[in-house]
Amino acid sequence: MNRALLIGIGAAVVVAGGIAAWKLYPTPEPEPVHLPPYNYSLAESWDVKPTEEPAAVWEDGWAIDVVQLTTDTKRKPEEVAAALSAIGPVYAPKLRKQHFGDDAAEALQQYLEENNHGRAFVIASNLPLPPSTVPLINADPMVRARFGGVLLLDGQVAPFAPGVNPASICSDRFGAGEICAAAVEIGKQDGEWVIKTQEGEPMGGPVIDGFAEWLHGSAPKLAEPLGDLEEIEIIDIRRPGQTDD
Repeated sequence: MNRALLIGIGAAVVVAGGIAAWKLYPTPEPEPVHLPPYNYSLAESWDVKPTEEPAAVWEDGWAIDVVQLTTDTKRKPEEVAAALSAIGPVYAPKLRKQHFGDDAAEALQQYLEENNHGRAFVIASNLPLPPSTVPLINADPMVRARFGGVLLLDGQVAPFAPGVNPASICSDRFGAGEICAAAVEIGKQDGEWVIKTQEGEPMGGPVIDGFAEWLHGSAPKLAEPLGDLEEIEIIDIRRPGQTDD
């Protein structure tokens, strides 16, 4: 056997061995990029927010907002929000997937404190609603009454994370054993992003269907804040000649 042939066989053995070793020991996945926490009091921490503040419940009556808690969706957050806007104004915070629970709770708290103004709201998500959001909803009976439920996106099946009792978060509009959640399919129609529905079906299913009517008959409206009261100095009135004795 000549020298060139031996060298060729040796090279082939080395290459084959390298391929086998590569298969046995795959390259480790790169470390995930850790993003710093978002500050939801800043506009840049939101993908979508109404350009103008929607009217408070004490101004125009019941209306429904959509809090879009999504990460790594099949479509851009703005496209999802464009479809959901048929239900009402959409608030879509930026969320870190690895810290979804913490970020979702922070964003929801910011919305309730600064943007809700007594309006009804639903949550749209492609992940189960994390336990961190539950105390924000069920701590106040008025907030819980205004919470319509969860809209499931991207084929998500489980509306709530393990450990979350639906009865502790769904409003009294839902009876025993009923879940305040409905699947929503989003697609493009005539160049616009829309919620796909079958003819005669309500948009958003049981979460949206009849919600406003139920609120009118069952939920108390948040009263308009009184605002800052002007401080008035009280001065004792004395008759002529009256003293402290």
